[in-house]
Amino acid sequence: MVKGRYPLRLLETFRTIFYTPIYVTLTGGYLESAGLDVDFATCPTRFPHPLSALNHGAADIVQSGIMRSIIAADWGAETTPRHFAEINSRDGFFVLGQPPAETFRWKNFEDSRIIPVGFSPMPWASFRFALRNHGVALDRLTLLPELGLTEAIDAFRNGQADFIHLPQPATEQLLAEGASYLALALGPVNGHIAYSSFAATNAFLQSHPDLAQRFTQGYAKALDWLATAPTDEINRAVAPFFPNSDPELITRSLARYQSQRTWPTTPRLGRPQYEGLQNILMDAGLVKERQAYEKVVTTEFTAG
Repeated sequence: MVKGRYPLRLLETFRTIFYTPIYVTLTGGYLESAGLDVDFATCPTRFPHPLSALNHGAADIVQSGIMRSIIAADWGAETTPRHFAEINSRDGFFVLGQPPAETFRWKNFEDSRIIPVGFSPMPWASFRFALRNHGVALDRLTLLPELGLTEAIDAFRNGQADFIHLPQPATEQLLAEGASYLALALGPVNGHIAYSSFAATNAFLQSHPDLAQRFTQGYAKALDWLATAPTDEINRAVAPFFPNSDPELITRSLARYQSQRTWPTTPRLGRPQYEGLQNILMDAGLVKERQAYEKVVTTEFTAG
């Protein structure tokens, strides 16, 4: 029995099936069993991203792309929030092509029109990295950037682009409509990278190591469950977070993510996946110099 109860404020960037490990941790009661009373919310719009909320004292722990801490360090920040537990082990975005489906070849991208994800630099950086690694000449692409999700899907449906870069469940929605074919799943292509993780300020981790440890231990139990749970059970666990979504599309999204091992089996954020992410950031020109793993990541709570 856990002695005592401790409040903890937790933020996500936005609501997406990609962050399923967070939701099953909450609905499964793993943090509650660890003695934590969690106040969970999506990042308020007054902050540009969760790390900003963290730095302004509006949260204790946040979900964030580790990209943001690496970029801050590259810009000269002496300290950044520390990432201590991995959430997404792979890219969770997909590239769909206009039908009819054909045998996909990387060269199909050349001289094509592409709508990239526009709400964050990381998805396009990862897609760009895959294109370059497979010999695609980037100067032969015509991009239709900075479109909102609904606007992007409408443009693709209207034939304004040959390919569209999408998250879930928008990917499953278009596939179910027969309006496209799956050209690429970026997760398997780019392999294991530290895409998204839990982070906290150095001050919080130093002053409340017991809370960080409780959080990580509860989260580890949730990952154990997620690694073997049937898709329909995972769907039931995340359903409260997606009350207005088609359950069938959520199920298909979860199954695709499971099949490509999108989520880690342990919280530990290792050096290889950290360096894999830095490779993408360097290639995209988002950072000028590599940043030390120890400056951005701590394994204090995932040792052993």
